[in-house]
Amino acid sequence: MDNVLYGAREGTMEYPGSGAGPNAVPTYVVKNKDTLDGIASRYGVSSQSIAERNKLKEPYSLRPGQTLQVPGARYVPPSEPVETASSAPPSGGAPASGPPGPVKRESLPPPGSSEKTASTAPGPAASGAPVPLAPHTPAATPEPPKPRFAWPLHGKVIAPYGTSNGQTNDGIDIAADNGAPVKAADGGEVVYVGEVTRLGNVVLIKHEGGYITAYGNTDAALVKKGDTVKKGQTIARAGSSGGAASPRLHFEVRRGGAKTIDPMTVLPPS
Repeated sequence: MDNVLYGAREGTMEYPGSGAGPNAVPTYVVKNKDTLDGIASRYGVSSQSIAERNKLKEPYSLRPGQTLQVPGARYVPPSEPVETASSAPPSGGAPASGPPGPVKRESLPPPGSSEKTASTAPGPAASGAPVPLAPHTPAATPEPPKPRFAWPLHGKVIAPYGTSNGQTNDGIDIAADNGAPVKAADGGEVVYVGEVTRLGNVVLIKHEGGYITAYGNTDAALVKKGDTVKKGQTIARAGSSGGAASPRLHFEVRRGGAKTIDPMTVLPPS
């Protein structure tokens, strides 16, 4: 019998969290009137791949509450309408709501790495006479760019961004006292407040420039979806939700909706 999870939230997709193993894939809970083709179209995968992964046989009858593994499922906000299989997510867009989805890692280049300066030196005169040197002018030292975000909570970074000891972290974990105030790293709009596997209570804030910041493992959120917050405003209390071993804040920075970047590259020195 197909895997049926009674009492689950039907019609929802569960994406692997930061601590998921290398073989973890998104899973979908079937709701009434769902079809295999409809699920495949909505999440941008083929019907055949879902059928083979879950060992389904024609005519592919689905039951409400049945869980399906959907490898390669793209992130779809809960409010997004059903799309055709040929539809593509808007380029550079950010999700309007929903928990963090599958991510691609990206490190920001150091400031000025894409800029090149060219200099020209005077050639010898046609007559062979010496050419006077131009007076030396020291190059102006550019001021370093201001950090994009502020620290949401000051404390020791106990888990850095990236992969360590076989565990992948899509952000950084900052040690905190239980109940310590968590502040918005920049002004923006709250697009999600809810619970996510392994990250516990999570708040997502969308900022200008296609950035999204995520605040996880919190004890309680002090804002709701749709709120507009200011930089430095208290939005939650630190805690250990999601099974964290100690009180902390899990902080992520995303750009373009799906790509995570190392938060340390956009935060001031601690």
